[in-house]
Amino acid sequence: MTSSLHTLKVDSLSVALDKGPRLLRDVSLTVAPGEVRALVGESGAGKSMIGKAVLGVLPRHISISSGSIVLQGVDLGQLKPSERRQTVAAAASLIPQDPLTALNPSRRIGVQITDRLVRRLGWRTSDAEQRALELLDRVQIRDPKRIMASYPHELSGGMRQRVLIAAAFAPRPKLIVADEPTTALDVTVQKQILRLIRELQAETGTAVLFVTHDMGVVAKISQSVTVLFGGKVVESSTTEALFSNPQHPYTQALIAATPRYTHPDEPLRPVPPALIAALKQEIAMYDRQGGLHG
Repeated sequence: MTSSLHTLKVDSLSVALDKGPRLLRDVSLTVAPGEVRALVGESGAGKSMIGKAVLGVLPRHISISSGSIVLQGVDLGQLKPSERRQTVAAAASLIPQDPLTALNPSRRIGVQITDRLVRRLGWRTSDAEQRALELLDRVQIRDPKRIMASYPHELSGGMRQRVLIAAAFAPRPKLIVADEPTTALDVTVQKQILRLIRELQAETGTAVLFVTHDMGVVAKISQSVTVLFGGKVVESSTTEALFSNPQHPYTQALIAATPRYTHPDEPLRPVPPALIAALKQEIAMYDRQGGLHG
């Protein structure tokens, strides 16, 4: 056990392939109650891997090799697997990336929202159904009763994502991992979904670990940011400080590469290949000095 000053505290976390290289390298971060911390970096940086490690859903042959994850004051690494699953189920939720594949096509929407509440958390079915109706209404879905009885294929992509948001907030979690929840949506729907997440988060005081590759999204939704490259933290600060005075060249390059809608004719500025090559060399040296598993 430890202090619950932070909803989530990740300390020197390394994740590795079985008998293989590290995928996360000594990652440390915290998320305070009511805070939205963004995890940002290009594809393969390790953003989603952190969320999976926290939720205990790492793929086969990938495991935590060192470090700790403390959720609501509980060191998850000290728990038995069954205890860990119950602790995470009670305290954390996921808003997944793809609403098309995240929902079971053979089950009605209502069951998919209430199942976790009833089977994992012990809610009465009537209470779970009422909570689902309330949340569907809150995420601006018309006729929630009809939607509860619908199947995923009967809903648009934006509606499916709203359902996933409702399902994530339904058990009143202390932490939500939002894994690029707007990636599969068009720009207009993206804005609506971001606003919904931010409003619900502010109303409930839920801490959010928000995974994204979009610096524009980071600026809109987060109070703090952790920038990753090659499974390693390169910079971590408040959102305001990061955008006003980025310290690391990679962070500076990410910000410079973000299109500005106020300057539509401005040419795109990709992250310089030389910088990527230098960062990869740093990672390789880091691994040689620390060994495969730190």
